[in-house]
Amino acid sequence: MSRNCYDNTYVKLGERPQKFYDQPPMFYALIALGIVLCLSTAYGAWHSRWKRPSQQLERIVEDIVANRNPGSFLVTGPPWFDRISTHLEEIHRRSRRVSQLYSEADFNLNAILGTIAESVMVVDERHVIRLANREFMDLFRLEKSPLHKTVLEAIREATVELLVMQTLRTGLPVTRRVSLQFDPTTAKSMQLEIRAVPIRDQAGNVNGVVVVFHDVSRLLELEGVRKEFVANVSHELRTPLSIFSGYLETLLENPDLEPDQVHRILRTMQRHSNRLNRLVDDLLMLARLESGRIQPATVAINLTSFIKQVVADFQAKKEAREVTITTALEENLPPLEVDPLRMEQVMFNLLENALTYSKPPRAFSISAAREEEHIVIRVRDNGVGIPANELGRIFERFYRVDKARSRELGGTGLGLSIVKHIVQIHGGTVSAESEFGKWTAIVLRFPISVTAEAESEAEVDQESEVTAE
Repeated sequence: MSRNCYDNTYVKLGERPQKFYDQPPMFYALIALGIVLCLSTAYGAWHSRWKRPSQQLERIVEDIVANRNPGSFLVTGPPWFDRISTHLEEIHRRSRRVSQLYSEADFNLNAILGTIAESVMVVDERHVIRLANREFMDLFRLEKSPLHKTVLEAIREATVELLVMQTLRTGLPVTRRVSLQFDPTTAKSMQLEIRAVPIRDQAGNVNGVVVVFHDVSRLLELEGVRKEFVANVSHELRTPLSIFSGYLETLLENPDLEPDQVHRILRTMQRHSNRLNRLVDDLLMLARLESGRIQPATVAINLTSFIKQVVADFQAKKEAREVTITTALEENLPPLEVDPLRMEQVMFNLLENALTYSKPPRAFSISAAREEEHIVIRVRDNGVGIPANELGRIFERFYRVDKARSRELGGTGLGLSIVKHIVQIHGGTVSAESEFGKWTAIVLRFPISVTAEAESEAEVDQESEVTAE
């Protein structure tokens, strides 16, 4: 016997040994099947232990990246897969918390910016606008968002750019008042008070600027009006007081004056005293109107009868006897809801103003008509008129077209201002029309009350029924 080196079998001498490839086909099929089964078993074990948890981790990561809730962080596999999923769950939890805090901060910031009346802009160290509120866009008339643009690209104002540069360079707050002209077609400019404050990071380095724009145009305008008002009041008070002082000094130094001279002096002092009283009364009235302390006690009046009565009372005055007043009053006007006492004051102020500035022969006209949903009253004189560039100022306090003539006739310069405020507390408007050198008309517009109009229509229907009977 000899040993076969291929399969460790023993064969007899002189016999031919069987080789591996000489086996029947079924043998090879069984071998292949066994290999496949082994590989399948190995793959199943590998898939169960490695591939499935890998896919689960991949799904969890994809959900986190897409900002979706993974639902479950459970991973079946080796222990270190569980540790990875635990860490991913903690990362997701912290990420959600950070996102929530960011959303809350963004909401609070937008809420604060939305309630701030001033315009606010936040700029980074590259002069790029990172944040701006609606007021900022309205101030600079921006139709598109200025975010992610430089200051010069967004608003094209070198003054603001220089202010940002200075704050970034020095790291100190800067406040400056500037005049900016947004509309090149007009000469009117806007006065702004700009304050730039640096933003610092945790290391103390300046990495941005908060810029606040405060429109002080109206405040400066009111300050100018206040100064002008004080100057006018001082002048109006100084004139009669200086006259009193002069005449009193004359009377003291000349006790033997003739009675007619003393009488003339006293009459002059009385006239200026009356004018001073009217000035004080008008100032007090104007102060009460502007503060809202006067509330009209409105009733429905027949405008036609009311105007006729006012004209009759005015013509009874000595200085108005030579005035011709014509009326053009539309029939069947609805009742006007006004305070009769205040409305009478309005009409008397307008007629006295017309008397002051009219030229002989003096002639006034008063008209009342309905224009759409308003009752319109016009008081027109044949006076000196008002220049077109001064027409908008006649309702200002102490404004006079002819200052010397107004003071000579005892005018205080407050009549039309009082008219404007009384009309406004009734919900109406007042305006002026004029042709310089020829005439001036003051126009009052009052809204028609729905209740008053209904009552007027009922009265007209009732009168029609009586006429038909």
